[in-house]
Amino acid sequence: MKTRYILIVILIAIVVGAAIGLNMYFRTAANVNKMKVDYKVEASSLIDEFEKQEDAATAKYSEKVLEISGKLASKNRLPNGTTLLMLEDEMQGISCQLDSGWATANHSVIESLSPGNPIKVKGVCRGYLMEIKVSPAVVLK
Repeated sequence: MKTRYILIVILIAIVVGAAIGLNMYFRTAANVNKMKVDYKVEASSLIDEFEKQEDAATAKYSEKVLEISGKLASKNRLPNGTTLLMLEDEMQGISCQLDSGWATANHSVIESLSPGNPIKVKGVCRGYLMEIKVSPAVVLK
């Protein structure tokens, strides 16, 4: 009798765990365009903040939606088809991985971008590892 209840509890735990896992796996990504901006920052000042006090900057900006204004250093297309924009400095700047859905719908906007020109990007800050990671991101007009 006791074994029967234990098996029922284990079965319920497995079903609930599977449901949560499937929900997380098939969840659609948040639409960055519709997210509220937490901070509007200049790219150079954001880089300075992370270089001077990485822990404080990480606590302040990590997982927050940023609107970043700066200079486009480079534009690359990764082997998986994702577009990567680097702001300010190609080696230690801000790496913005464009949202794939947005990039597909706005191919002409991406093609019109050229290094050296000013740009405004909105995205979720994922932290700092040799460069500031922003993903997913969109280009603001």
